[in-house]
Amino acid sequence: MTAEVLYVVPTYNRARDLPRTLHAIAAQDWDHDRMAILVVDGGSQDATQAVVEALARTLPCRIELLRKANEGPGVSRNVGLARGLGRFVAVVDSDVALDPGWTRATVAAMQDDPGLAQVGGRLVFGHEPTILNSYGGELGRGIGLAWDVAEGQRADDQRTPRDTLWINTSAVLFRPEPVLAVGAFDPAFMMAYEEPDLGLRLAIAGWRARVVPDAVALHHVGPQSLHWDAEMVFHQVKNRIRLGLKSLGALRLCGFVAVNLLYGLADATLHRHRGARLRGMWWNLVNSAETWRLRRKAQALRRVPDRQALAPTGTAWLPPTRLHGRRRRAMPGMFAASAPDDR
Repeated sequence: MTAEVLYVVPTYNRARDLPRTLHAIAAQDWDHDRMAILVVDGGSQDATQAVVEALARTLPCRIELLRKANEGPGVSRNVGLARGLGRFVAVVDSDVALDPGWTRATVAAMQDDPGLAQVGGRLVFGHEPTILNSYGGELGRGIGLAWDVAEGQRADDQRTPRDTLWINTSAVLFRPEPVLAVGAFDPAFMMAYEEPDLGLRLAIAGWRARVVPDAVALHHVGPQSLHWDAEMVFHQVKNRIRLGLKSLGALRLCGFVAVNLLYGLADATLHRHRGARLRGMWWNLVNSAETWRLRRKAQALRRVPDRQALAPTGTAWLPPTRLHGRRRRAMPGMFAASAPDDR
């Protein structure tokens, strides 16, 4: 029987991009009667509502628009996950176009392995589809830095399914029940580290993630390679630290705290946005009681040790390529500029 799929599209001021994303979903090799699209609009000020309403009248599948406050993409995804109980939930960013076979490939992998909580595939750059943006995600040892696997490599070089710790939420299929059971996306994570944080909590609870090569999605980031501003740096630091505090086992946690104290001070001394980096560390101290509550919940659901949970990751502490202050690695046809951010 064909599975029912709910596609959740978080968006913020992406009226120009939404038609491409929604048309690609409607063009999936899938029964239109067993699919629906939920566009979660985080307070857009552009023509998003009018665009979605027009598409809902013309596309051959159900489309619903939900408008809410701008609380970040993680909260928007959580809304969709809660709506998707009893179905598969595909989270698709509003700058992504799914290949027609994406749904069939991800659902097949999910149905073949009941231990999978999330499935993704080859996320390629829209301006250069032969180059990978992501094929799964790594979490570095010690410090907790995270990065996309195989970014910048040729897409054709990744032809084998494999388990991974986390998946870029530009395009990912979820089994919503286990995701909600571990707390879904942390609402305090406005940007950065939402995926590895969720992936690690699922992993210690005994769930797995997998990428499959036949699930291809085009990420239309444009020619931009965005630089981190002070606010982004703050969120990156605070979220990376909170991730480890919540999910790592007791022994690994001790080393994580010590290393991050030294790394954080050195990072703030040597790099731009010193105040933002220190503020991210301070945030974790101020919010330690709430983090400890979330840690107790995560550890209560633990089914496997860190060693097993982190098995899909390598042994590296640092990304294979320095970003030099960019949010993405520089690729052919990319340059430093600004662009709207999915919230």
